[in-house]
Amino acid sequence: MFEVKVESEDGVCKIKLFPSDPELEIGGYGRDDILVFKGAPVSISALEKMLEREFGNTIITLKGGSVEVEVQRTDCMLLIEEVADAIREMMENAARDLDEIEDAIKRSLEKFVRRSVGRNGD
Repeated sequence: MFEVKVESEDGVCKIKLFPSDPELEIGGYGRDDILVFKGAPVSISALEKMLEREFGNTIITLKGGSVEVEVQRTDCMLLIEEVADAIREMMENAARDLDEIEDAIKRSLEKFVRRSVGRNGD
């Protein structure tokens, strides 16, 4: 989902994630503070909160087509995969939730149409 570049200095681990999946976009729906995967938006603030729970003080910024994640840790190399996996998982869950919502709406519309035209299709 991402190509990763890492910079580490003075106890700050900066991980730059560049989208490599064509279904992942930075920004979308007229907003520049979200990531969109398969049509499902996830806010940067939601990603930050999730990463803070897992890894402590975290700052996420969107710069030049990349997502920059800064974590106050010295063991940067240990975090790379975990941070990328956590973001990927959150994006995939959002896309899955969107698919389930779309399916529920379709089923409800089909049920409504069946009721409105009558059970025998009239």
